[in-house]
Amino acid sequence: MLDALFPFHPRAVHFPIALALVGALFAAIGLLWRRERWWGYGQISLLLAGLGMLTAGGTGLVDQARAPDDPVVVAIINLHITAGIGLGVAIGLALYWPLRDKHLLSGSRGRWGYLALLALIIALVLVEGWLGGRLVYDFGVGVR
Repeated sequence: MLDALFPFHPRAVHFPIALALVGALFAAIGLLWRRERWWGYGQISLLLAGLGMLTAGGTGLVDQARAPDDPVVVAIINLHITAGIGLGVAIGLALYWPLRDKHLLSGSRGRWGYLALLALIIALVLVEGWLGGRLVYDFGVGVR
C-alpha cells in the first residue's frame, strides 16, 4: 500500500515552486509600485513556500534512497540539494529583511538589494526545476 505513494517528492514540490514564484513576483510588484496589499500577498506566499519547502526537502531526502547509484545522477542530486538549500536561505532572508528594515516598502536604500534577492529566488527556483527535470526526464529518477 505504501509503495503506491512513492515517490513522494514529485508530489510535494508543485505548491512550493508556485508559491515561491508568485511570492517573489507579488513582493516585487508591491515594492516597485509601493502597494502594501501586493507586498503582503508576496510575503504570505513566500512564507507558505518556505513551509512547503520543508516538506518537499524531507520527501526528497526519503526518495533519494531510491535513486540509482550512478555518479552522474548522484552529482545532479547533490546540485539539486545545494540549490534547494540556497533557495531556502534566500526565502528566509526575504522574510527576515523587512523585519530589520521597516522602511523597505516606503523607499529605503535597501530596496534594490531586496529586489535583487527576489530575482535570486526566481533564478534558484528555475535552477531547481531544471535539475529536477533532468533527474526525472533524463535519468528516470522517481518514475521508474
